[in-house]
Amino acid sequence: MPLMRVHRDPDSLLVDEMLAPPPLDEARSSLQYWERRHARLPLYRRWARREARAMAARWQERVEAAERARFESTFFGRLLAPFGVPYLRVTKRGLAHLAWAVAPRPLRLALVGVAAAWLLVALVVSAALFVAAYSAL
Repeated sequence: MPLMRVHRDPDSLLVDEMLAPPPLDEARSSLQYWERRHARLPLYRRWARREARAMAARWQERVEAAERARFESTFFGRLLAPFGVPYLRVTKRGLAHLAWAVAPRPLRLALVGVAAAWLLVALVVSAALFVAAYSAL
């Protein structure tokens, strides 16, 4: 039995292409442009700053849509889709928050204690160096 090709309407193909998120690199560069524009505009150009802020928000949504589309096209995206995980954004900060959330309480207390001791030692050493430098004058 020969394989049948499905011919879609060219108009629906065009609409699908227009509704698809932009390429991720293009979306990120546009987002950076609008964020830089907002930062460069003087405060008295309120309308232009408002436009830049609104466009940055729109491009942020487009970047997220492009990231979501990229994730859904990966192996893990297709693997997690049946479990109701449509999009998973993995960042260093997100992984750190996840690790902190699942770490047992005694481990978190020990880590906070080590960090506090390190800060205290750094403060004492910097104070000693300051006193030594000041007394040498």
